Amino acid sequence: MSNRHSNIVSRNIVYGIYILFLCCFAPQGISGQVIQAGEQGLGMNVREITVSQDQPYTDHISMEGDATDKDIMVKFVFDEAANQLTVSLISYRMIFVFREDVRYKPLIKGRTIRPDQLPYVVAFDPTDKFKISKLFKSTVPKPRKQYVFHRWIDYEGLQPAPQEYSMVNDYISQTFDIQNKSNSVVVRLRDVMLMNDISKHLNKRQYEIGFGRDLYTEYHVNIHRNPCFGMEEGIASAQAALDGIRKSFNSLKKKYGSGIATSEDMMTVFKELKETLKKQYPRKDTLTSCPDLQQIFDTYNLYTDSIARMDCKFVDTGAEKGMLGEGVNDRMILAKSRVIDSSVARWLLSTDPVERRDIIQNVEDIIKTINEAVKSQGIYTKEQREALSVFREAERYYKNNCHNQ
Repeated sequence: MSNRHSNIVSRNIVYGIYILFLCCFAPQGISGQVIQAGEQGLGMNVREITVSQDQPYTDHISMEGDATDKDIMVKFVFDEAANQLTVSLISYRMIFVFREDVRYKPLIKGRTIRPDQLPYVVAFDPTDKFKISKLFKSTVPKPRKQYVFHRWIDYEGLQPAPQEYSMVNDYISQTFDIQNKSNSVVVRLRDVMLMNDISKHLNKRQYEIGFGRDLYTEYHVNIHRNPCFGMEEGIASAQAALDGIRKSFNSLKKKYGSGIATSEDMMTVFKELKETLKKQYPRKDTLTSCPDLQQIFDTYNLYTDSIARMDCKFVDTGAEKGMLGEGVNDRMILAKSRVIDSSVARWLLSTDPVERRDIIQNVEDIIKTINEAVKSQGIYTKEQREALSVFREAERYYKNNCHNQ
């Protein structure tokens, strides 16, 4: 009697622990729990994420506490060329999801899953057997025949691309076309189940769903698009134009950078070259969202402005040196002062180190020329002194801005 009593007590204890296990854990979504989080009054998990062509996003979802073998990796990949977003689920185990909302019955009879009862076409081997575990079934709310499994993914601003579905999956993936090339879409993840291969014979495959959970997670996906995407030809063309105008400007400046033509023929050639370059390289007053292209346009326009501001005056040898006893030519000094002011303005606007170096060299040459003219020809008149004062002010302005940076 004592042994029999002991067996009864032991059996009751085991049974009681099993019931306690179901009662305590089933409502929390573990050990096969499939009760929807929304039905428990819990708010949806909302996550703000950003993806780009070069930067996918990966999230980690723990399906069951510390059981890492049930973890799910959620990956978002943006393909800018195709204007598509791909959402994938990856796990250590096989994953099973529903592509549409599916009612428990007639899909499941007893514990057997009948793929031919799915409301969409799914690939499977007719000899394969699929079922749910006893524990999984026990956690499906009653009446079970009315219970509806959620499709695994819902979305806004996306159009799913056609693809084939399979009953057995190492991972789940769905590609979407992004509507209207939007920069913001919404993805919601719902029911996800883990499947085990319980086959005892190689030629008779059996699969069992023993665990499932409503992820109940919403992703607000910010799509960072490359503003220069698809503009490779435009950037190359703009760069070629920039290289051309830079070369032409440097050539013109090398010959006429002093702003003085010592002959009428030289003056005529300068005017013709300047007009030709202005026609060949018109301003590009274009605004673009591509920063690389905009920078090229801005630098190009600095060169067009520099060409337009370039000036040259005809001064014969006698006038440049000044008549004996009359001192330096005050008009030439004022003209050079204006050239320096203009050059400083160009230097401040320029981001091209080559152009900046050329501007400084040109200004230094002007300062050297004026200093030599003043030394050799002298300053005698009020106009000459005022002109030299203006020049020195321009020289200080140049040194304060271009030498101190």
